[in-house]
Amino acid sequence: MKITILVDNYATQLSSLSRRLLSEWGFAAYIHDHKILYDTGLTGTTLLNNMRALGINPNEPEYLVISHRHIDHTGGVKAFLNARSRSIKMIAHANLFTRAYAVGEGGKPEDISVDFTWEYLKNKGVDLILIKEPYKIANGVMVSGEIPRKWGPSHTGAVADEVPDDMALYMEHPNGLIVLTGCGHSGVENMVEYGFQVTGLNKLYAVIGGLHFMGLPDERVRQVTNYLVGKSPRIIVGTHCTGVLGIAALYNALPGAFRLGGVGAIFEL
Repeated sequence: MKITILVDNYATQLSSLSRRLLSEWGFAAYIHDHKILYDTGLTGTTLLNNMRALGINPNEPEYLVISHRHIDHTGGVKAFLNARSRSIKMIAHANLFTRAYAVGEGGKPEDISVDFTWEYLKNKGVDLILIKEPYKIANGVMVSGEIPRKWGPSHTGAVADEVPDDMALYMEHPNGLIVLTGCGHSGVENMVEYGFQVTGLNKLYAVIGGLHFMGLPDERVRQVTNYLVGKSPRIIVGTHCTGVLGIAALYNALPGAFRLGGVGAIFEL
């Protein structure tokens, strides 16, 4: 299975220069085997630039999965759809169009909601599927649906709600469960344990994506890294809102499993 990071806060590879890859605050990844685009980043400019630089035609994806409704994961939806000449199946949580807010540096709430409407998606021929329960895309591939928060705390940071729409993509692999996450607002323990519950797997192979360590107390970061150490993943990739200190914590706790993310990073699983 091949996964490419298309949008991330960081450019971490020298090849980003020759390919002229862009980075921005946000996240998007492409699962080549199943033609799933997971999130779209903040602007769409970065997504489309990097897709084309990496040889991924905007018409290629057959599914668009939205991890949650925040603009740094949905802001590229319109640009992506405008670049396509065919329809796509889009899977998102039922509260996709609920307004979302975060508290900015000055203490003022900032609107971080989606910037498109259901009517716009219809006009683009999007087959929009709104879910709360797990949704199977293919054998061994499912969108988590709403993730219960019963194994650990949420990671909401400055966000004004508990982000019930935060959804992971679960993929079954001979080596165990793969968890792809946009921001990880659900909390790492919850994402992994719910993945075990709905897939029937009991071994963790990989976690890739944002884990929202930014703004967490040091003790909470230690709790998460200790939990992951106990699950013995083979691959751990912290991107986006994991933050540079969070990425360093993952490296220190799991040096054998740690992989560096960043735009253009490719993982053959």
